[in-house]
Amino acid sequence: MTKLSRRDFLKLTSIVAAGALAPESVYSLKADNSPNIIIILFDAMSARNMSLYGYSRETTHNLSKFADRSTVYFKHYSGGNYTTPGTASMLTGMFQWKHRAFNPGGLVKPELAIINPFTLLGEDYYRLMFSQNLWPDRLVSQYYADVDRFLPMTSYSFRPDNLVMDKVGKDRYLASISFEEFLFPFQSGLPASSVLGYLYKVFNLHGIVSHKKHSGYPRGVPEVENFANYLNEEIYKGVLAETMELEQQSKPYFSYFHLFSPHEPYKPGRAFWKMFENDGFEPPPKPVHPSVSGYSYDNLLSKRLRYDQQVAHVDAEFGKLIERLESTNVLDNSYIIVTSDHGEMFERGFFGHSGLLMYEPNIRIPLLIRAPGQETRKDIQVSTSNIDLLPTILSIAEKNIPAEIDGQVLPGLGGNEDSRRPLFSMNALKNSRFLPITRAAISMHQEPYKLIAYLGFPEFGLDGAYELYDLENDPEEMVNLTDYDSIDFSKIKEEFLDHLADANRPYLRNSQTGG
Repeated sequence: MTKLSRRDFLKLTSIVAAGALAPESVYSLKADNSPNIIIILFDAMSARNMSLYGYSRETTHNLSKFADRSTVYFKHYSGGNYTTPGTASMLTGMFQWKHRAFNPGGLVKPELAIINPFTLLGEDYYRLMFSQNLWPDRLVSQYYADVDRFLPMTSYSFRPDNLVMDKVGKDRYLASISFEEFLFPFQSGLPASSVLGYLYKVFNLHGIVSHKKHSGYPRGVPEVENFANYLNEEIYKGVLAETMELEQQSKPYFSYFHLFSPHEPYKPGRAFWKMFENDGFEPPPKPVHPSVSGYSYDNLLSKRLRYDQQVAHVDAEFGKLIERLESTNVLDNSYIIVTSDHGEMFERGFFGHSGLLMYEPNIRIPLLIRAPGQETRKDIQVSTSNIDLLPTILSIAEKNIPAEIDGQVLPGLGGNEDSRRPLFSMNALKNSRFLPITRAAISMHQEPYKLIAYLGFPEFGLDGAYELYDLENDPEEMVNLTDYDSIDFSKIKEEFLDHLADANRPYLRNSQTGG
């Protein structure tokens, strides 16, 4: 374990005090009755692997209990299939082709950066940001001045809180680039400067390399890629400690907790590391996608098993957190929003996320929202998108919704059901953010259909290729209706191309001038 600082000690004592008060309330000093808004985001949590949504393995017992007193969205989609575009779509309420944060570590268009919950909620709310993932941390650095408490990425981990970007105030984004690209790259681990990168790593060796082993984690402790080791138990204790501290604010608060698990590497704790083994579960085999090299079916089964175990561990820690929040009456005046940034895949020769695969496991994500004091469950079966979260948050807070936002207030929380509204998810990782979208994989949901378009990938034989699925009758996406040249396909393709043309129109001049 890491040593407790004085601040950590005070947080711990606040938790103990909160426990001593249960079941009485943690006394709030808020000046009005405006609700708190708490987002708990599990990175890479696929709705398809959650028993809450019908998965055969009992992976989410506690989330299912939480759902009994929540509004549950069954067809909720991310705006992207990896973290940067998925998170940016959620925070801006816009599709990718508008906010343009679709490259790894990319940012929202500067003129649209003011469209985010931290800025729009304003000083009426105390605003906290914590992400274990660098990309959301970097995104929110665009509006650093509108965050009252910005926790270091290394909080509650084995890594010391000594990152460059946490020391520079308004220059946090620039420092993030310097840290991530120069001293200690987040994913590759290969610094631009061999000398400075080596020295930086040596000074932080204890937190980066040590604690790989832990008695409670037989396969080693979870880690953020090449970055910091952590225990899920400590992360959730940290979320509780921060929430108890927020409860002492004199005004309502908005908190965004972006938690890394169940993102790979999948390293569940001892109580979960043999769960589901030899249960006979065999998902239907599917053809290998032309854009991937191809993992074997058995290899994918093994990886899926580890992922499901990790999901079950996350679910258990979430259950403990909710019990403590309820025992201290935090739930009486708080909206709890549970979601993810994207999903995870173990099929078609592929595992993980990103790439050209826009299938349901990769982009269908959980969304559960519990209103203050809610005691009954409400299921929403119409398709929704994570771009709908920002306008819903603003509606809850009784704030104006900017016209630039593409999303709508969620049904069940004041919005209307609209089954004909087209919803888009996209991976444009290879496309310049300054040019029209010509190299991307894009899905369009319009019930009951889902269209997938591949633009600009001749190397995979996919340039201008389409797939169309009837999700109501073919939820596993096995029958590509484009093979039958149906009238439905022609109409849906035409509508998709109209939306794409509208999105590309402002960038046509750039393409003609080379940017």
